[in-house]
Amino acid sequence: METTRAPAVWTLAHRGYSGSGRLDVWVYPTKKEALLEGARLAMACGMEEDDRAVRDFDAGRHQKVMDRYEETHPDTHLLRVQTAFLQPLD
Repeated sequence: METTRAPAVWTLAHRGYSGSGRLDVWVYPTKKEALLEGARLAMACGMEEDDRAVRDFDAGRHQKVMDRYEETHPDTHLLRVQTAFLQPLD
């Protein structure tokens, strides 16, 4: 049996101030959508007051907005997009 490894979905994971350290995960069909929603979440979580983040968001540099969020928040915070792969059923 031949197995291919291709992204099935993209996940957005966030752990922040709310939820007592809870990790929230959302699923999107494309990386572009996941990054956009991650950047929107970052902006809603206070990055709208960070000039660099605002410039990056307005320019469509969504990964940079998310990177800035992690850079300016405690190590306990997380805002990441990554692929989730389909696993073959045995």
